[in-house]
Amino acid sequence: MRQVKSRNFRYILTGILFVIYFLYFALFNSHHIHYLEQSQLFFWSLDFLKEKFALPGGLADFSGSFFTQFFYSSWLGAFIYTLNAFAVFVLSFYIYKRHHLNNVIVAFIPVWLLAILQSSELFTFNQAIGFLLLLSFFALYITVKKTANRYILFFAGWPVLYILAGGFSIPVTVLCIMHELLFRNEKKRYIITILYVITGVLIPYLCAQLIFYIQPDKVFTWPVILELHSIFLYALILLFAWTPVMLPAGFFIDKVKSLKNRLLPWSIINVAAGIVIIVLMAFVVYKRAYNKMADMMLGADHYTQRAEWDKLLKLSDRYPGYNTLVIYYTNLALYKSGKLMDRMFCYPQIGSQGLRLKWQRNLNLFFGGEVFSRLSYNNESIHWAFEALVAKGLNPRSLKKLAVGCIVNGNYDIARKYLSLLNKTLFYRKWAQQHIRYLSDPDLMGKDHELSEYRDLRVSTNFFSAVNGLNLQDLLEDHPENKMAYEYLLASLLLDRNLDGFASAVQNLRYYGYKRMPLHIEEALIFYNFYENKDMVPEGYSFRQETINRFNEYARAYTAYRSDRKIAAFELGKKYGKTYWYYLQFPSN
Repeated sequence: MRQVKSRNFRYILTGILFVIYFLYFALFNSHHIHYLEQSQLFFWSLDFLKEKFALPGGLADFSGSFFTQFFYSSWLGAFIYTLNAFAVFVLSFYIYKRHHLNNVIVAFIPVWLLAILQSSELFTFNQAIGFLLLLSFFALYITVKKTANRYILFFAGWPVLYILAGGFSIPVTVLCIMHELLFRNEKKRYIITILYVITGVLIPYLCAQLIFYIQPDKVFTWPVILELHSIFLYALILLFAWTPVMLPAGFFIDKVKSLKNRLLPWSIINVAAGIVIIVLMAFVVYKRAYNKMADMMLGADHYTQRAEWDKLLKLSDRYPGYNTLVIYYTNLALYKSGKLMDRMFCYPQIGSQGLRLKWQRNLNLFFGGEVFSRLSYNNESIHWAFEALVAKGLNPRSLKKLAVGCIVNGNYDIARKYLSLLNKTLFYRKWAQQHIRYLSDPDLMGKDHELSEYRDLRVSTNFFSAVNGLNLQDLLEDHPENKMAYEYLLASLLLDRNLDGFASAVQNLRYYGYKRMPLHIEEALIFYNFYENKDMVPEGYSFRQETINRFNEYARAYTAYRSDRKIAAFELGKKYGKTYWYYLQFPSN
């Protein structure tokens, strides 16, 4: 078979693959990377270090947390992903080459599996570090040529590896046993194999009894994340199984010379086959692992944290279908950009529940507190932030919400505790130091628009918090000038199709400084006046003739199609699908 220059082609192919790997995460999973950074907190302290090493896998957990803090920049996060993947590739290539499998594609399979796994937000970076530690120890093990030294390395080093990598050390035992049985000829290898097995079972058990306080069912697995599903679970299983499978494969290929000569050389046929395999792997990642909807959903969260409302709305324009989180953030962005009452029905809506998330002990706690802080509903914002802290552990978002909430309430000592944690971080230190200055000189808060607004609108009356509501009426009774509470009240009445309540509440429109009547308010009032035969218009406002004409056209079209609601919904949706009239009369569309 015709040969190609293997070294040059190997370098070119490897370089191209890792550029693609980097771009995949930088361009397609950027918000996923941001979310991982927001979900954890790394700071330099002895207590933090002790906490990480309180369970097996302390080094993997600590290192993963350290690198994840740099995911503050998605490009830097993608670069870290790529560096880790490249290290996995180099180690895999070295391991397989030492076991008679000198093949780039075979060594790239673990990288491909990592790409699948890291497409899931459940697969945190400490998992990738754990796998890297697994390969590193085994690569070191097979490098030691002297038999006695190799045995010493295992018996002395593997217990340390268990402490540092936890469950990621268990496959190393299998790999070392296979290496001894298949590729070494020492007479004692069978006895050593038995001793390796005993070590692999006894050390975790003793550590659980003497060092770690850990549940019995997690002694051999922690911190490996097993709560994956579908392709991610299969990828995790294959990631751990791939190298143990390749070792005997290399053993048998080396024994069968014809097979070795056919599979391993860099022939034109093998290169072409390798390229086809790479294309298929990329197809699997993009079609089965990559979740565009999830990344867009996390993008809505990211833009909310950055207060980049226009970017959030552009993202929502592209998001297909109905997603509660996206709708929740979209409505918030519409209000913050001054467009809620003009463009709310240009986006999918699910009733007033689209203005907030349900109280559930899941990710809702992490995402759902945003609306309360924006409403200046301070105590409820603190409540959600604290529950999110309990559910997810330390994270910068919850700590910031708690610190701000305590400052607004005047609980400076408690706020200082939260700020002291953020002050130990790399990317939140500046923010923390600024707010620490507020504690010693409260007058400085007057220069902070956000804090000033929260303080001015701080609730001073007592009422029960609605489990799945926003207490908008209570907020307005306490502070009638709370414009967001008022606009959200109007929005909730429109979304729930409560036109009687809306017609009453909208009469206060002038109090909130609207220069004109917003479009959806016009649409709702024109419809209400027409069907109730009334003439309710807020004082100082009038309907635009353009809106009246559009309603008359809508009414004629509705009358023409009213005998068949399906046809009516289809035809009217073409022209009036983004009006309140359409939302009101076609609730299932």
